[in-house]
Amino acid sequence: MSDITAEIDRENKIITDLLSLVKMDKKGQTLNIESMNINNLLEQILKRLRPIAQQKNVEIVMESFRPVTAEIDETKFSLAISNLVENAIKYNKDNGWVHVTLNADHKNCYIEVADSGIGIPAEAQEHIFERFYRVDKARSKKTGGTGLGLAIVKHIVQYYKGTIHLESELGKGTTFKVVLPIIKDSL
Repeated sequence: MSDITAEIDRENKIITDLLSLVKMDKKGQTLNIESMNINNLLEQILKRLRPIAQQKNVEIVMESFRPVTAEIDETKFSLAISNLVENAIKYNKDNGWVHVTLNADHKNCYIEVADSGIGIPAEAQEHIFERFYRVDKARSKKTGGTGLGLAIVKHIVQYYKGTIHLESELGKGTTFKVVLPIIKDSL
């Protein structure tokens, strides 16, 4: 029964992720844009994810260089950042760390999610944002991944007319750098 329950949970996650992508693919989709304090929103996301990190004994630290307010869709923004931080936790080492940094200038906010995890092989890095792509298919059931999380992140970032970059070294960790416009009229 527990195996069946686990499989149902895994398939439910796949369906939820697919529905998210389908909704984002729809033309004319409207964003629920509001002026939000990004510092507070990141703190809320990290607070929600800390119990998962504690199970793996992974320390989460946030560093903010200034107060940042941006015009965003809170749900989509939270989904993108949550996916990045959850991956940083899932693919980390025991007693590892995840650092989230926030900065901004007059046009963009800059969010980095860095970890001390297992890293991504160089040959996989160009495919990492593809739907259903998994670096290690054997680990996917164990970690609960659907292969859609980073595709969702990239889609959301592009929807905001932002960019996302990856730096990773096998065995030494990964850093995702997200740049998003802070003003609605640039969307």
